Amino acid sequence: MRVKTPSVPANVQLNTAPMKTKTNLTLIALALFWSLPLAAQNPASEPVTLFQNVRIFDGKSGTLSAPSHLLVRGNKIEKISTTPLPVDRRTDTVLIDGGDRTLMPGLIDMHWHAMLVRPTPAQFLTADIGYVNLVAGAEATDTLMRGFTTIRDVGGPVFGLKQAIDEGIVTGPRIFPSGAMIATTGGHGDFRHRSNCREPLAAR
Repeated sequence: MRVKTPSVPANVQLNTAPMKTKTNLTLIALALFWSLPLAAQNPASEPVTLFQNVRIFDGKSGTLSAPSHLLVRGNKIEKISTTPLPVDRRTDTVLIDGGDRTLMPGLIDMHWHAMLVRPTPAQFLTADIGYVNLVAGAEATDTLMRGFTTIRDVGGPVFGLKQAIDEGIVTGPRIFPSGAMIATTGGHGDFRHRSNCREPLAAR
């Protein structure tokens, strides 16, 4: 059995205020579990994670729950209770003390460019592709830790990054990729320089 206690910066106060004051105290621990690919497993062999002493934001109510306990088996929430939940004290059972922080579902970003968001346009067009992929992997990890467990990537060569995340090589959100962009000539998805044009644009 492993016990985890999230660290709290010295300037952070624990949850004693309404939800609107808790923006910077959100516990996104479920992100690490909801970003995993789905897998059919025997319930008895699935990993168990118990979040203790958390206030839950369910996305429906405008207020946080009373101090609660939440049990995750595999990648599904099995039970939520305001009283302590018993669990099997197996070696792979993880106990996380939320310390009265906020626990919420993972966020979904419907418009994202995982490969393009961190490098400058010049870097993306001229840097070594290996460097660009490593930068995108670091950004994917930061995206997940900001609370986004799923993203819809609406343009960019993101399929390799998606595969690395799905295989557990890189920590990041679940990606729904779109692939190549569709843009007008000279539009924001047209990355060509004038030198790439074989004939003057005015002649087209």
